[in-house]
Amino acid sequence: MKGFLVLALLFQLVASSLHSNFDSYPEVWRKIIINKLAGYHKPFDPVPRLVTYVQTFEDKQGKHVSLLPLLWHDVKVTHVILASVHLHDRPGEIRLNDHSFDWDEYSRTWQEVKALQNHGVKVMAMLGGAAAGTFKHLNGSEEEFYSYYHPLKKLLIEHQLDGLDLNIEESVPLAVPIRLLNALHRDMGPHFILTMSPIASALLSPANTDQNLSGFSYFDLDAFATIPGSETKLISWYNAQFYGNFPRGPPLYEQVMEAGWPAERIVMGVLDSPDDGPPNGFLLMRDLRMRIAALKRKWRDFGGVAGWEYFDGGTGDGVVDKPWDWLLGVGYELFGRDDDHSKKDEL
Repeated sequence: MKGFLVLALLFQLVASSLHSNFDSYPEVWRKIIINKLAGYHKPFDPVPRLVTYVQTFEDKQGKHVSLLPLLWHDVKVTHVILASVHLHDRPGEIRLNDHSFDWDEYSRTWQEVKALQNHGVKVMAMLGGAAAGTFKHLNGSEEEFYSYYHPLKKLLIEHQLDGLDLNIEESVPLAVPIRLLNALHRDMGPHFILTMSPIASALLSPANTDQNLSGFSYFDLDAFATIPGSETKLISWYNAQFYGNFPRGPPLYEQVMEAGWPAERIVMGVLDSPDDGPPNGFLLMRDLRMRIAALKRKWRDFGGVAGWEYFDGGTGDGVVDKPWDWLLGVGYELFGRDDDHSKKDEL
């Protein structure tokens, strides 16, 4: 027992450093870090998951993008993630995209969020994204950290959001996500969902942090980010981005599995429209469904699919102004047409 405690303390010392160097660790440490990827994780998240990111709340004509069709058409979506939340320079200035949470045009969105939650859909927010700066504000002293953190926590509570997805696309020390994850778990409780959305290449190698945008190893993070006193993971799962400006194309889901990650903790993030990112991240619905079917056959606990982003979903397949249709197609492959998705009540 004493040896385990010593090892745990050594892990914490490494976690507190600005940058970890996986190759310099003793071999036994490297093996432990890899093995811990499949450790216990937080409950309440049955698989597969069907996730949609919502970043556009008004279309080009200024028309409100409603979330209610997700209910009207019995779309088997499990998680809706509102993007993107940004922390600005002045503590307490927090915006969902370009506007504050209490912007008048968001009032309908918050009503629809409550309707989704009343029907068992978990609604989360995404913190960070391509616009850098948010996580650098969380990299200061304790006083500086809490000056930004407390207003964020207040908004999460006020809007009764079910979780937070961390999208760190700026280089920060490993201590930044660990401190934030621990604070959120402590203050929001065990039912609050904590996920992350790295680019998929960040999950390929413990040794090469050049393959991701965050500046730290996700293997190290996952090993260290556990509930104090247990092996329960603070991060329930990863909405990995299998799209982006990869020179040789995006990594395959199989490659991430080969790196040691359990399938239940990796959701395959894809583009639901070719207009939402590099074309190499988009698959026509026919091809996407074939891909999902193959992954489900290979991994019974396949983590699911996340689509970026909701408002123009399906346009690549010729479906216009019916973004829920793309989710329906993915849902059919994940859950089957006749499945009433009773699992949703367990979320």
